[in-house]
Amino acid sequence: MKKRLAAMITTALVVGVASTTFAAANPFVDVPAKHWAYDAVTKLAQAGIVDGYNDGTFRGDKTITRYEMAQIVAKAMVKSDKADAAQKAALDKLAVEFSAELNNLGVRVAKLEASQSNIKFTGDARVRWVQLDRAAGGGLPAEPADNDFTYRLILGLSANVNDNTSFTGKIMTNGHRPLGDDDTTATDQTGGNEMKIAEMALTTKNVLNTGAAVTVGRYSQKIGATGYFLATTGMVDGVKASFGNKVKTTVGYANFKNAIAGVTTTDYQIEDAAFVTADYNLSKATALNASYVQEQNGDISDYKVYDLGFTTKFAPGWVLTGEYLKNVADVPATRLPAATFAPVEDPYGYVVKLGYKGANFAKKDTWGASVEYFKFENGVLTAGGDYAAAGIANQANNREGYALTGNYTLAKNMVITGVQTFGSKLVHTGADRSEYSRVQVDYKF
Repeated sequence: MKKRLAAMITTALVVGVASTTFAAANPFVDVPAKHWAYDAVTKLAQAGIVDGYNDGTFRGDKTITRYEMAQIVAKAMVKSDKADAAQKAALDKLAVEFSAELNNLGVRVAKLEASQSNIKFTGDARVRWVQLDRAAGGGLPAEPADNDFTYRLILGLSANVNDNTSFTGKIMTNGHRPLGDDDTTATDQTGGNEMKIAEMALTTKNVLNTGAAVTVGRYSQKIGATGYFLATTGMVDGVKASFGNKVKTTVGYANFKNAIAGVTTTDYQIEDAAFVTADYNLSKATALNASYVQEQNGDISDYKVYDLGFTTKFAPGWVLTGEYLKNVADVPATRLPAATFAPVEDPYGYVVKLGYKGANFAKKDTWGASVEYFKFENGVLTAGGDYAAAGIANQANNREGYALTGNYTLAKNMVITGVQTFGSKLVHTGADRSEYSRVQVDYKF
C-alpha cells in the first residue's frame, strides 16, 4: 500500500464523520467506485479532511510528506467530537507523533491534551518469600520465624495541577501481608489486610521565585546513599524543600512513625524529625551524598545521625557504593532495646557494596548481581526501609555480615530478585545469628 493512501485510510478510521451511504458522484476521477478504498476516501472528502488536486485527482500512489500528513491530522482534529473513544485514542497518538508539524501549522496540541484525563495511573505488584528462623539459646533471644509467602500491591497516581504544581499519590496494601491472611484487626504498620494511602503529596516548583520545589503531604523519602538508614515507600508525613543545581539539597521536617515497618514498641523508632540531604556529582562517574537527621522528642532524642556516602562507576557495568553513619544522640541506657544487646555510646555503622549491571524492567534477559559487607552497632539504625535488602536493614542493629543480591528480568515488566545473607553475627559478642533469605517477583504495569 502506498504511503499516501495508507495515511488517508488511517485518518478515515480515526474519525467516523459520515454515514456509509454516499452520493453517486465520484469525488476523484482516479478512485473508481469499485476500488477497495473508495468508501474511506469519500468519507474524508465529504468531511473536508482531504481536497485532492485541482485536476480532480486523488493521487493515492503519491508518497505523502510529514507536513502533508500533519495537515490531514489537523483537519481530523476539528472533527474529533464525532469520533468514538477508540477513534479519539488513535487521533491522540497521531497528534503526538506529528506535534512539531502541527505546532508549525498553528494547531495547539495542548488544547487536545487538555480535553483528556490528566491523571496517570501505574501499578506495582509483588509476591515474596522470606525465611528467617532461629530459636532462643546461648543467652540470645529467639528471632522471629518468618517463612511465608507475602504480597504487596501499589496503585500509583500522578497529575499536573497547573504549570507549577503536580500531585502524586499511592494506594498500597498495608505492608507485606501473608497470602491467605485476611486479618483486618492489627494496628501496626504491617498489620491488617486493608489498603492505605501511602502517598498524597503536592509539589510546587520555583516557590516565591526562589528556584526551590516544595512538597507538602505524605511522601516517600530516602536518606543515605544505600537506604540502610531509611528508604520508605510513602508514609512520611511532613514538608520538604529541594533546591540547588551543583549541590542538590533537600531539607524537611516530618513524622516517620508510620513509615517504620513492623515496630510495635519504641525500639529503634523515629517519629518527628528534621532532616537534610545533599548530593554532589564529583564527576560523571562519582557522586557524593551527605545527610543529617535529628529526631525531635522533647529532651530525649533517639537519633542524631550523621551520614556520608558515595557511588562510583569505576568500570563499564561496575558500581561501588559505600556509606558510613554515626548516631551521636544521648540515649539513656534504659531506653536501649533488648537487654541482651550491650548499650553503645555513639554507635556507628557502615556498608560497602560492589554491584554489576542490574535488571531492567523494560528489557527481557537483563540481570545484575551485588555483594556487600555491613556492620552496624546497636542503636544506629531505624527499623524501617525499602532497601533492596530491607530485611537485612531491619535486622542490622548490632549485626555484621555479608549479603548477596541477584536480579533478572523474566519478561518485560517482570523482575525476580534473590537475597541471601551469610556470616551474620552480633557486633558486641561475635555470636552467630540467623541468616536471611528472600526471593521475590515484582511486576510493573
